[in-house]
Amino acid sequence: MIVAPKVLRFSDRLLLESSRTLDGFQITYETYGTLNRAKDNTILICHGLTTDAHAAGRHSPADTRAGWWDTAIGPGKAFDTDRYFIVCSNVLGGCGGSTGPSSVDPSRGLPYGLRFPVVTIGDMVQAQAKLANHLGIERFHTIAGGCFGGFQVLEWMHAFPERVANAIVISATHRTSAHNLGLWEVLRQAIMRDPDFNGGDYYGKEQPRSGMGLAQMFGVMIWMTRDVMQSRFGLKFVDEKGPAYSLEPDFKFQAFLHEVGRRAAERFDPNSLLYLTKAMDYFDLSRGKDTLTSAFANARCHTLLIGYRSDWRYPPEEMDLIRVALRANGSHVEHHILESDFGHGAFIYDSDGALKLISEFMTSAGMKC
Repeated sequence: MIVAPKVLRFSDRLLLESSRTLDGFQITYETYGTLNRAKDNTILICHGLTTDAHAAGRHSPADTRAGWWDTAIGPGKAFDTDRYFIVCSNVLGGCGGSTGPSSVDPSRGLPYGLRFPVVTIGDMVQAQAKLANHLGIERFHTIAGGCFGGFQVLEWMHAFPERVANAIVISATHRTSAHNLGLWEVLRQAIMRDPDFNGGDYYGKEQPRSGMGLAQMFGVMIWMTRDVMQSRFGLKFVDEKGPAYSLEPDFKFQAFLHEVGRRAAERFDPNSLLYLTKAMDYFDLSRGKDTLTSAFANARCHTLLIGYRSDWRYPPEEMDLIRVALRANGSHVEHHILESDFGHGAFIYDSDGALKLISEFMTSAGMKC
């Protein structure tokens, strides 16, 4: 499946939750499948923290990199492009083509850097809603996403309940935790304390590669479970002959971490990582509400929740609070807890269980809106 990114530019002002505004912005997105005449067969896929709108297919026949959820999207797959029109957009604040800190500030003619306003999950969903309006989609057949993408799905259910017929939320909770606040802050500080960070104004100069690399190395430690580290790498030495007794990476897992760090700045804008993790900090659907049930008071979609027993960052017992709240409002909701050594990253790296549930959900009574 060969796909091409599309860019949509908005000239109107977007009022953000912070009360700041963006005077014009753009959203980059990809589509798969065909929109039907009734425009009621659209699935919105919300991407994770460090991914982009390239969710499936390839950009050219020579492209060696398939989209990040290619196992789920395509003819005959869980999100069947023979039946559905699938949209994935890069979020506001991202670095995959949508307006973010690396974009040019029209008032200065230079990249925003840290002058870009802080954006929230709510702001990102407002921008997605404008994209949906442009495409003529009044109501999504399904909105799906995992982790950071799952937060977006929950925000859609809260902010635009009438526009969501079915929802799939994977490895996401209704708010961040104090534990995750701390993890994201350490990650951000690794970037911001790099001497080349330069207050976020590093575009056209030496990038903060060391800080970004350290942040991504830390990211591996919070994504990959202890069991996966042990089974994939164990205590194997880089040199099969044995230890070198040096301060260089001597074990294969250490060498893997260094390779992740080396590639980090090539794939993602450090400023964008700061902004997206900050958006996760602020996400809390219960803030200002008497109960979480009231946050979903108008949600009437069929909902599939998928969690993993080994996910210590977004544990299934916290996800289950969403099930309780939705059910209290009379909504149809099911919550499945899967086993996987991959923990939080299982829906990407150990996807068979989740894809089976999604396929069943997409063909079950849960789709009878």
